[in-house]
Amino acid sequence: MKNFTLLALFFVLILALSNESYSQLSSKERLKYPLAMDIPGKVYPSPGPVNTLDDPLEFFNINISQNSAPQNEPSVRISRKDTNKVVAAWRDFRYGSDPTANRRVGYSYSTNGGLTWSVSRLLDSTLLPGGLTRNSDPVVTTDTAGNFYIAVVAIQGVSGGNLTLAVYKSTNGGQTFPQAFICSQTGTEDKEWITTDLSEISPFLNTLYISWTSFSLGGIKVTKSTNAGVNWSTPSNVSDATGGVQGSDICISSDGQVNVVWLGFSSDAEITYDRSVNGGDNFGADQIITTGPFPSGLPNNVNTFPTIATDNSFGPRGGWIYIAFADNRNGDCDIFLVKSTDAGTSWSSPVRINNDPIGNGKIQYWPTIAVNNQGNIAVLFMDSRNTADNTIIEAYIARSYDGGVTFTNELLSTEPSPTLIPGSNVRFGDYIDLDYAGKRLVPVWTDERAGGFNQEIFTSEIDELLPVSGTGGNLPGEFSLGQNYPNPFNPNTRISFSLPRATELKIEIYSAIGTLVKTIASGSYPAGSHTMNFNAGALSSGVYFYKLTAGEFSQTRSMILVK
Repeated sequence: MKNFTLLALFFVLILALSNESYSQLSSKERLKYPLAMDIPGKVYPSPGPVNTLDDPLEFFNINISQNSAPQNEPSVRISRKDTNKVVAAWRDFRYGSDPTANRRVGYSYSTNGGLTWSVSRLLDSTLLPGGLTRNSDPVVTTDTAGNFYIAVVAIQGVSGGNLTLAVYKSTNGGQTFPQAFICSQTGTEDKEWITTDLSEISPFLNTLYISWTSFSLGGIKVTKSTNAGVNWSTPSNVSDATGGVQGSDICISSDGQVNVVWLGFSSDAEITYDRSVNGGDNFGADQIITTGPFPSGLPNNVNTFPTIATDNSFGPRGGWIYIAFADNRNGDCDIFLVKSTDAGTSWSSPVRINNDPIGNGKIQYWPTIAVNNQGNIAVLFMDSRNTADNTIIEAYIARSYDGGVTFTNELLSTEPSPTLIPGSNVRFGDYIDLDYAGKRLVPVWTDERAGGFNQEIFTSEIDELLPVSGTGGNLPGEFSLGQNYPNPFNPNTRISFSLPRATELKIEIYSAIGTLVKTIASGSYPAGSHTMNFNAGALSSGVYFYKLTAGEFSQTRSMILVK
């Protein structure tokens, strides 16, 4: 960098500004979303996509909830019958402070893999009996027939004295949810998670399972439905402990084994696991997988719970089970991964997923993990590494192609988000979510970039999250770093690079005077051609340099930010 003179930089800037590509910068304005205020019980025609852009290159983050009111605790699932169909749901406060209606569940659907979304709607709480007028804690699942299900905690009246597990069902790709069923009604149900056995070789194919914390019955429970959500079994005991447990997650192995993980509350965070080999009817003895200092220093008093996924591919890691969790063992809250290669009998030592400096005082929380049918791992989490005081967070995704040995870290958020709504009693929530099916990866997270009370649900442009492998087995013949596009840009641009073999690499951004601005990629990447985003929203106009270092290979190119 030292060889560049200010004169040369000025000359480069003048040439670039005269380039025809400069006109691209002003070709699109920020999309404005409509306010969707659905009336419960009203039948709506199927809306078309509301956030379509002609040029997807300019569209990186997508507002799903499209409503200027607090929304949080999002969940998302991709249809396994047609992966173009995706449904997301979230806790919705669009009716403001009205205690009779302020906890509802909003949802939206996509018919093109998550690139565009329908106008958001609300689940119809009048479908549930007994004065269950409010819904909370939504979680989405799907089955092989293409049905979608949203599990909720249904709340009775203003007082909220009766907390009931219920499931809404859609048979038309998530356009409407006209059916609702009671799953458990003991009075104090909380933090449910729903999943489906999607394995064609499982004896329990398409069985629905819900795990949750029951304060009235005591401990972590599981119920199941074998008839597409209509009827639900008597709850099975999962945890040996009846108290001090919360935040369960559940997944199903390809042979039908039911895997449940949760957090034990003590002086340390106890990541606890149990399994069932008979379709959730009975569970064994609890296993404490790992312990560490309880997650602390998190904004707005949020909770962060463990999450679990299985590799149900027929590859070399088929059957492996992965658990992602957060704790403070390094002095601040980090994300870790443990894995079992023997169906949950034994577990590995924790591997740190986030790759910022250890013990730097930054916080990472809300991990959610998914594994696709090729055995690739994705972990979504919230991260404060780019702020000085942990009051700003961003969504990051970490990916592993080697069974969780190494992870890349990629920034998803194109704008930072505050962690608290000023003057609001609406909590930030307790979870985010993602789903991973084939080459389709859909993350959803809570975002407050708009400020005020505009807490919204965002996702990221799908294609940007996945490496583009060489077609027909033709891998790149050499290392290369492409020119960013568009260039000049404001504030988003794409950076492409090619790898002839799997390798450890870094991509770094430098200022015109050679100061390191940001590391946007770090870790092991597979062979192939890759494209990733760079957002320069926090930077000022000028010339910047981006550098790829992969082993002995190094290449640097320039780019121009114009605001």
